[in-house]
Amino acid sequence: MEQIRSPMAARRIGAEGRTVVIHAEAGWHRLISDAKIDFFAKLSERLTIEGVPSRVALAGGQTSKVLLAQDHLHIMVGMQPAYGPNILHAHPSYIWGFWYLDEIGYHWNSSLRMAQFLPERIDAEKARYFFDGMTGWMLRNNLSLTQQEAREEAGLAPAAAVIYCQEVENATDRCHFLTTEDMLRTTAETYPDRLVYVKMHPNQTKPMRQKIIAICQDYPNFRLTTASVHDLNAASDIVVTHNSAAGFEALMQRKPVITCARSDFWHATLTPRNQADLREALRHGAAAMAGFDYVKFLYWFLARKCLEPQKAEFASRAWARIRDKAYL
Repeated sequence: MEQIRSPMAARRIGAEGRTVVIHAEAGWHRLISDAKIDFFAKLSERLTIEGVPSRVALAGGQTSKVLLAQDHLHIMVGMQPAYGPNILHAHPSYIWGFWYLDEIGYHWNSSLRMAQFLPERIDAEKARYFFDGMTGWMLRNNLSLTQQEAREEAGLAPAAAVIYCQEVENATDRCHFLTTEDMLRTTAETYPDRLVYVKMHPNQTKPMRQKIIAICQDYPNFRLTTASVHDLNAASDIVVTHNSAAGFEALMQRKPVITCARSDFWHATLTPRNQADLREALRHGAAAMAGFDYVKFLYWFLARKCLEPQKAEFASRAWARIRDKAYL
């Protein structure tokens, strides 16, 4: 894919007519330029067929700013949400191989947060086929967005809950309703006589890591662990997180999940706004979610709302979203 390297080149592109510009942060820029990411390689091929040129620019620099002021269709990769009449966001979803192409953002900022999940409108047979294939592959091969510890053949000791910690409290884009400390202490005190697993995020900062360790030392029922999320989800009666992928992955095992922050998969979780709500969710969450259709939800979220580059229909679906957004 052609790179736009300077403001002068960007202004020249603007004079040539509309194009699709991919604004990629440094971690993505080289991979996209070298056609190493299927999503963008296949999208570029389809755009060429449609007679629409596509280029890539390093996000955040002057070249990107010049391009954003022009009337192109802009696809943002790895950037904060930035709604505009000609902007889409591309980003991997919670399960690798499924992507957002969304006009508002990704994860808790995606338009899925406002979408309605209507299970009665979803084909049960298609949903089951998708669910069995996807979850079977993920669980058998211990796959996750981040590398996991090897699975325990005998499984882990049963627990009341697992808490997945994140780094959300100091983020510019605030999304949480409860703090990490709120989640930890409320869960520990709700289940004083039962085991509770605590797993830190791979990118946990040193200050937060130290804080989590200090809190865990206050409760004998806590067990800090690095075990696979799939073993932890299987062993736990309920899953507590802000909005992590580990929580989303727990849906594959039909586990009740509590999300203590904004998320775009809230349809399948309980979302307390305060500690009293969290205590209620911990006590009654399993019963509240007993009838939820996790099979149809994962099919709806991943297969219907996200895009899968490995599927034959990917290019047509991606093009349809671009065409509708940009009136190309």
